[in-house]
Amino acid sequence: MPEKPDTAVALTHRALGIRESDPERARELLGVALALDEEYEPAWRWLAELVDDAGARLFCLDRAYAIKAEPATARARRALGRVTPRPPAEVADLIEPERPAADSGAGAGRTTRRRWIWPVAGAAVVAMCVLLGAVAGFGSTRVEPVYVALVAGMSGDNALASSHMERAVRMHLDSVNAAGGIVGHPVELLVYDDESRADKAVAIAKDIVRDNKVLYVVGHGTSDTALAAAPIYQQAKIPAITPSASSARITDGSGWYFRSMFGNRTQSDFLSVYASRVLGSTTAAVVYDEDEDGRSAHETFRESFGAFGRVTADLPIAAEPGRTAASVDAAVEALRTHSPTAPIVLALKEKTGLAVIDGLRSAGVTAPVLGTSALSSIAFHDSLLRAEADRKRPGSLTANLFMGTPMAQDSLSGPAQIWADAYEHRYGERPLWQAATARQAVKVGLHAMEIGGLGFDGLHRAEDRQRVRDALASLKDRKNAFPALLGPLYFNANGSAQMAVSMVTSDGVRFVSAPVQFTIYEPPSGDALKDGLAKGSVIAVAGRYLSRRQVVGTGINLNEIRDLDTTTGTYFVDFFVWLKYSGDDVAADVQFVNAVKPDLKLGEPLRNVTENGHTYRLYRVADRFKGSLEFRDFPFDRQRLTVLLQNRTQTADQVSYVTDKEILDQDPSEYLRSGADADADINRIPNWIASSVHFFRQTVGSSDALGDGKATGTATGIYYSQYAGEIEIQRDVLPFLIKNLLPLVLLVCVAYLTLFFRASDSGAPVSMGVTAILSTAVLLNNVTSQLPSVSYIVALEWGYYAFILLAAMCVLVAMLRKRFASTKRDAAERALSRAARIGYPAFLLAVVAVFVVAYG
Repeated sequence: MPEKPDTAVALTHRALGIRESDPERARELLGVALALDEEYEPAWRWLAELVDDAGARLFCLDRAYAIKAEPATARARRALGRVTPRPPAEVADLIEPERPAADSGAGAGRTTRRRWIWPVAGAAVVAMCVLLGAVAGFGSTRVEPVYVALVAGMSGDNALASSHMERAVRMHLDSVNAAGGIVGHPVELLVYDDESRADKAVAIAKDIVRDNKVLYVVGHGTSDTALAAAPIYQQAKIPAITPSASSARITDGSGWYFRSMFGNRTQSDFLSVYASRVLGSTTAAVVYDEDEDGRSAHETFRESFGAFGRVTADLPIAAEPGRTAASVDAAVEALRTHSPTAPIVLALKEKTGLAVIDGLRSAGVTAPVLGTSALSSIAFHDSLLRAEADRKRPGSLTANLFMGTPMAQDSLSGPAQIWADAYEHRYGERPLWQAATARQAVKVGLHAMEIGGLGFDGLHRAEDRQRVRDALASLKDRKNAFPALLGPLYFNANGSAQMAVSMVTSDGVRFVSAPVQFTIYEPPSGDALKDGLAKGSVIAVAGRYLSRRQVVGTGINLNEIRDLDTTTGTYFVDFFVWLKYSGDDVAADVQFVNAVKPDLKLGEPLRNVTENGHTYRLYRVADRFKGSLEFRDFPFDRQRLTVLLQNRTQTADQVSYVTDKEILDQDPSEYLRSGADADADINRIPNWIASSVHFFRQTVGSSDALGDGKATGTATGIYYSQYAGEIEIQRDVLPFLIKNLLPLVLLVCVAYLTLFFRASDSGAPVSMGVTAILSTAVLLNNVTSQLPSVSYIVALEWGYYAFILLAAMCVLVAMLRKRFASTKRDAAERALSRAARIGYPAFLLAVVAVFVVAYG
């Protein structure tokens, strides 16, 4: 049997085998493993466990965390506190040696140069300022930009969705470039309009290949255009990520095409299970467009639904404008006698979908309608409402609809909710789901560029594209997922995102999450899978496993917030909370994970109503909560005070808390009004202003096995659904500044007076300057005494430090003026005095301007 070569993995296993008996030898083996593969994170983590020195341990943990940001590693780093990291001896050879010191050139010329030290220093300061200005103003033009292409139907039937894609991509790139770009390179977006036409898509793809600029493509928007362009990108080895084209044929076997949302196979699996297990039907009809999106959705639904029943009608809608209306009429006529309980599945574009739904309801067909993601947007629901208003038939078109979507507006996570609010603030409307998936596409591509070790120049263009493609392909399971807007983003073997399909239904105003949802089930073990299938909690469909998820409509109405203690990070919140759900009452078994009392629960409900299987429960909670406060911008800081609700026993796969429609119907400004007193606001914290309130869901947990030795595959760990109410408050800054900065202003004036003393009277200015420095230190300590012990410098401290520096310069100027006067260098003394008197207020104005720009 041939001898296996030593690898980082093998050496680490050997080290683990002897770590108890021979820890020194184990450390040596780990050092050799890291010499072979410096990016092997487990070796760094185990070396951190085996070293004796705290600084060496922190050094190893820092390296491990830089490779893989695991929560456990982060906790271990924080536990070490303020330790200076230092490399252990076993990996000292991996650290770059110090460079030799430059020759100081000591010799006879030193005395001669000494007289030039002050002019040279002054010139150096001026040159540094000019250099910094040049770098700030012109540095970006010297760095080669990174190009990303966005290709979609900017005109034509998909223009609205495409415009949302472009907005979301530009919005993200603006923030990326403002933060310095990708590895110092600005990112430029090249937008192409393929008009949702396959021939145009081919021409654009060839143009992109010929120009040889872009590192990857975001697009195309439809399956027909993406499928037409895919062979061109694959031959040129340019990675592409479609945010909205759902046909499986785009990514199957490509290796270069990815999808930042689910494909039709996944979507059809979810729709089939919903039709079978929720709507209780063994038959279904399918109406589909005769294009790639429609045909693919039809084919995959027939395949998936075959596990539960049969498709009784296949009704295509012609793509040619002259035949579309006739085929819509034919489909409606064919379904006129359709069973009122059997769902009708629509795989149609928005315009055609509206015509079919209108025709069906006008013909008296009341059967439930299941729709693909193309019919799940805000824009499509708005078109249904307009049609109802035009026909004066409210509720006639929006009733009994169930649409699959990658983004349910009422169940956005915290980051997604913040992004959607920022998008609405910038563009004046809520983002369509295509905006979210486009943002995911561009963001994961930029992530691949950051971690891929790219050359970022024309000579390495082919290698850079290969690295981007390889980095995307490495996101292959939940453990290696990228934290995207709609949840962990990772791809299956065919390059399609592994994500659940959310089912939304209309409440007459908007699409909201349906009471029952399903999620992708990744069994932790074979026994768990067998048990789930036997109980019926796990459903097998087309080689995939889904589990039922209970959706709980959750609402919070705040009464008051008070008693904020910034030193402990605690605060008192009084609020009403209600839960709406169907099914088991385990949904109401919740706890508050950030309560000061670890056992704080909901208590007895104020109202408890169950009708037709739907339960409503209302509670009132009043207690202290805790949060992590951030003081870097003190006293201009904004704090977020949260209340976090989580089920005690059920995981995120079993129960999900989403925003109730009653909250969605409210104007966000109403969140600031007290639920117990409509004439009062919620804020009872002196010297603070409550500026906004947000409600959102989030998922927390760990991908670790958590001690389960039987856990296998990628589905280890446990995750919980949380619901958060977040109150943003900001200091009432003006009274704070008047109270705390007035003594500093007086010291500023006193220090300035020292510049007007005679040069020979240096004793008084020096004494006054030193006194100003000491007094400022005392004032600073008094001002920051209300803060907890923080390891960073807050904004106000920078202002005090700036004045301490200014006072020290005043002392230095006084001493230099006396030196010049005593040596009869009157001209130099006058020039220094004049420069100091002008420079002092100029420096002050510069400091004030920096604060105004940063916090104004």
